[in-house]
Amino acid sequence: ARCAGYLGHRYPVNHDGAFLLPPYRKPKRIRTAFSPAQLLQLEEAFEKNHYVVGQERKELAADLKLTETQVKVWFQNRRTKHKRMKAEEEATSASASTIREEPTSSSRARTKEMDIDPTGIEPLEYDVSDENSDSEPMIGDT
Repeated sequence: ARCAGYLGHRYPVNHDGAFLLPPYRKPKRIRTAFSPAQLLQLEEAFEKNHYVVGQERKELAADLKLTETQVKVWFQNRRTKHKRMKAEEEATSASASTIREEPTSSSRARTKEMDIDPTGIEPLEYDVSDENSDSEPMIGDT
């Protein structure tokens, strides 16, 4: 025998026919869409202080007509964004300060050196600018 509230489904159904989630599961939170005015005020508060707690958070939430939790989560997300942007900025400036040179004909000529075989039998000569010239052809070469 079926219970009146189940209608053969896995989850119970309310009087509108909408599914009810099990009691241990909270319904999914709806994403907050901040207005441009709210974002401006939140950004201004973030510029002054990256952490807003206690009475300050309570007042900011009341001014913006948001919950304290929404303000708290916005600040958490904004700190994460700030940290990521700072790391990207540092990585960009570090790679820009590293100068990469393309080898010139004179620098390639200087890389041609004589190495002495550790056995002392015969000197070995190599040219790093043309590593594959004496090797077997690669697949796809004609």
